[in-house]
Amino acid sequence: MTRRYDLDWGAQRLTLAQKGTVVDEKATVTHWSVGNRMPSIPECIGKQAHAWWICEDLEAAWSALQKHTKAVHAAGGILTDAKGRLLCIHRLGHWDLPKGKLEQNETPEEAAAREVQEECGVPLPKVLSPFATTYHVYGPENRLMKVTQWFRMSFPKGVECGALVPQTEEHITDVRWASPEEVQAMEPLAFGNIGRLMAAWRASR
Repeated sequence: MTRRYDLDWGAQRLTLAQKGTVVDEKATVTHWSVGNRMPSIPECIGKQAHAWWICEDLEAAWSALQKHTKAVHAAGGILTDAKGRLLCIHRLGHWDLPKGKLEQNETPEEAAAREVQEECGVPLPKVLSPFATTYHVYGPENRLMKVTQWFRMSFPKGVECGALVPQTEEHITDVRWASPEEVQAMEPLAFGNIGRLMAAWRASR
């Protein structure tokens, strides 16, 4: 599989990909070689909806890009029930998935399970395996990069879910189990990286 990094900046997106990646012929592509200057994320994207940078050395490019930002570590859950439905939340006008920042001395797995429990009012889920990592740049002068690790989850055997309770203090107004068809309809109404996560979940079933 071709390696790449996808970063979201508001509604715009930057993809760093290794040399040899096939890109849509309509896309504007910038080629980066070791020794060249790596601009900040906003500079890399400019006014493009989706900017592509093809890199001679992908890890060197990624390391150079990270020097413009400070990492904020978070974790989230891809929780499915016995019927194969995905647990989704609605927050600030968009469909989303439960996630949050790591607390002190907390592992990503612990944080992901805790956030799902707190934001959705469900029993503490069981973490099964890593699913994906997303990157979102924000904050003063676009210096913060939220690095969110996502994990597949389920409820421990014999645990019943019960009623879903949105964590309103986190601006969550709805929590629901969504079928693959319902998730597909949510994707255009989610933030970019969340919509792509939802699509990846559907494809991996």
